[in-house]
Amino acid sequence: MLSNVKVELGMVLYGPSMRLVEHYIGGLLKYAEFNGRAGRAEYWWFTIANTIIAGVFWLLGNIGGPVSNLSLLYLLAVAIPNLSITVRRLHDTSRSSWWLPLGLVPTPLVFVILFFMCQRGQTEKNRYGPPVISHGTSG
Repeated sequence: MLSNVKVELGMVLYGPSMRLVEHYIGGLLKYAEFNGRAGRAEYWWFTIANTIIAGVFWLLGNIGGPVSNLSLLYLLAVAIPNLSITVRRLHDTSRSSWWLPLGLVPTPLVFVILFFMCQRGQTEKNRYGPPVISHGTSG
């Protein structure tokens, strides 16, 4: 009867996890927060949601007419939140945001940034702040 009930951090949650939506909205709300740290889960859920939405806008843009520029407008709208969460993710691995230009230039160095995004964050406090509290995820 209560098979869909979960208890996390003293809160009772009903139904499936909404991590995709929560992390996407959270990333948008922290759009200009370049200080601090972002865990792997926060970064990757935001990236997945961002890719899905951009894909939908791209498909709608292929229809033509007045919706043809939706994907470009969306990419411009999420450019700053995307940079922000990437910088905070670099901070979680104790790396400076000066690594970010390597990921912006279309060269094989993009894979270095991708490697950094996949790494586990530091479990202790670093110069960018305390560790990210993970809620049931490794990260």
